[in-house]
Amino acid sequence: MIDKHSRKISYLRISVTDMCNLRCVYCMPPGGTELSRKEEILSFEEILKIIKHGVSLGINKIRITGGEPLVRKGITSLVRHITGIKGIDDIAMTTNGVFLKEFATELKSSGLSRLNISLDTMREDRFHDITRGGKIQEVFEGVEEVLKAGFKRTKMNAVVMRGTNDDEIQDFVRYILERDIELRFIELMASGWKNMADEERFMPTSEIMEKVKEVGDLVPVKQRVGGGPATIYRIKGGLGSIGFISAVSKAFCSTCNRLRLTSDGRLRSCLLSGGEVDVKDILRSSDLNEKELAEALTEAFIKVTTMKPTVHSGKNNAVMNQIGG
Repeated sequence: MIDKHSRKISYLRISVTDMCNLRCVYCMPPGGTELSRKEEILSFEEILKIIKHGVSLGINKIRITGGEPLVRKGITSLVRHITGIKGIDDIAMTTNGVFLKEFATELKSSGLSRLNISLDTMREDRFHDITRGGKIQEVFEGVEEVLKAGFKRTKMNAVVMRGTNDDEIQDFVRYILERDIELRFIELMASGWKNMADEERFMPTSEIMEKVKEVGDLVPVKQRVGGGPATIYRIKGGLGSIGFISAVSKAFCSTCNRLRLTSDGRLRSCLLSGGEVDVKDILRSSDLNEKELAEALTEAFIKVTTMKPTVHSGKNNAVMNQIGG
């Protein structure tokens, strides 16, 4: 699939649930969000049908997201089935890390390629405040279990917020100097109820980099596996690496190769703008035979691909847990 801006679409991000065990301040409004009813959420069988059809159209990379994907019962079974689909070269998962101590080994044996762990502070009190009640020790224990299980190229995502965690940037860097982790500093994208650039808390990559350089000199990394929007560096003598994602100050839309599938069955062209098609209605239509279903899914994929904007709108009118981060 090629969109109207000559970008080849090969990556599908799949939200398997809108539920999450945390309530991060930048992801959800203070009162939380209304969750979808069980019957509104795609079944694993439906997700696999969409993936298989996507593969026939050129999809070869999958990322499982949420909400928090590890709260979805049977998630390792889904991973195992996805890894069995011919044509999938890479399957990753984004998680808040709380349940990794329990799931890391099983995820590895199920065939998961890589993990992204979201962690926005190294401090117990701040983690409690940012997540509205989470326990950071559970994440640290999960990280160690991931490394022990043999996962490579593990990423740790930290959303930098001025006045909240920007004084911990160097603490994050020191943490990954001793661990085989790619630390990624991400510019804040305000969610749902306000403009994407929250001016009071927003810190651009340029400022973040200056703080990182106080720990050591940054050396660009030219070759990396898995692609993605981050610009990657190493600090001499460090085991881990450091990436910077500048979604606000320097949009990376020109290289975007992804579509998104929401937990309630909407195929989206972009996290922030563009358009979407309800593929759940197609899958659950009793009027379509097998051939007609395949044709309808192809039409949906192509339609959403043509909806991809040149550059995102800069505003986020959806709540992250509903569409996957």
